[in-house]
Amino acid sequence: MKPIFSVSFRFLLSGKGSTQLVSFIALLGVSLGVSALLLTMGVFAGFQHELKEKILSASPHIIVSLLDTNKDYKDKIENIEGIKNVYSVALYQGLVSREGRISSVSVKALTPEDAHRVYGVKLKEGVAVGAGLADILGLKKGEEFLLLSPIGQRTPFGFLPRARSYVVEGIFQKGVFDQDYATVVMDIKGARDFFGDAYQLSGYEIYLRDPYKAQEIRNKIERLLGPGAIVRSWIDLNKPLFNALQVEKVGIFFVLMLMIVIASFNITSLLFMKARDKIKDIAVLRTFGLKSRQVIFIFLLQGLMLGFLGTLIGLILSLVGAYFINEYKLIRVPADVYLMDHVPVYFETRDVISTLLGALLLSLLSSLLPAYRASKEGIVRVLRNE
Repeated sequence: MKPIFSVSFRFLLSGKGSTQLVSFIALLGVSLGVSALLLTMGVFAGFQHELKEKILSASPHIIVSLLDTNKDYKDKIENIEGIKNVYSVALYQGLVSREGRISSVSVKALTPEDAHRVYGVKLKEGVAVGAGLADILGLKKGEEFLLLSPIGQRTPFGFLPRARSYVVEGIFQKGVFDQDYATVVMDIKGARDFFGDAYQLSGYEIYLRDPYKAQEIRNKIERLLGPGAIVRSWIDLNKPLFNALQVEKVGIFFVLMLMIVIASFNITSLLFMKARDKIKDIAVLRTFGLKSRQVIFIFLLQGLMLGFLGTLIGLILSLVGAYFINEYKLIRVPADVYLMDHVPVYFETRDVISTLLGALLLSLLSSLLPAYRASKEGIVRVLRNE
């Protein structure tokens, strides 16, 4: 076996000027294809990873919507292993108005202690608003605005919505649009006094020690509460988004893999040229007992060596590119749209292995036809012509 490797290596390095040029082009094609594919998959994975981190840092990991609000399950839920915090919450819909500017909001009602833990604000008799909403209304801490409830009361003059002025006691920023631009946080007692029973949701927001175990813990909560509640994890709420991103990622993978397929055609052309240039050497080796399958193996090894070297160079280029992209934050995106100001490169082991194995497999397959052709050359005819 060792002489076969030696012959393959010699055949790969030898050749005329045009053959060396084709070798370089084939190597460059595989390297650039692998590098482009790895970097693109890394950007997709980095975007998904950062998006998940942003969602997890700004939103509850599990939301429980109670169908029977007369029962309190908080103590039972807190005893489930893996749960970090449980907050009682009620959601209401309303309108905020100030100096002619109006915006629809979700009013999240929490206890003052929970509001301080989740949003870092201290509530007494006022409210806290998101930074984006404060900018829209031109609000600062200590200023007042008007809060209106869509559920009002009938009077002799017709239907009138409930309205009350509140002081802004805090401004928070979570980095998520619906929190920063469309959320008002209020003391739960004050919310019940103002809105009455017209809540949209009453239940619990749950934070876990390991957010990626959300589905497992969600199932435990469902078994505990039974039909009296609807339990949804952050994975359930964002499943359409992540499914769409994954479909795009798979599509881009196969599109960019075509670059490596095209580069493998250069390997096929190169090995045909090698087979033509080395036909005399192959005939001589055949007279010394070299078998047809060993000739095939020699050319397959050449294609595999070229593919391996190109794949290795492509991997190194992608690592260098990823370093500069992450270090200097080269891929900038609008923070108010994507929840991040730049997209990092994050290599997933599955993507790297799939790309490297795919490149090596294509390099091997591209060598089959020239290898078979070289093994079928007639020894007698070649030597007679020489």
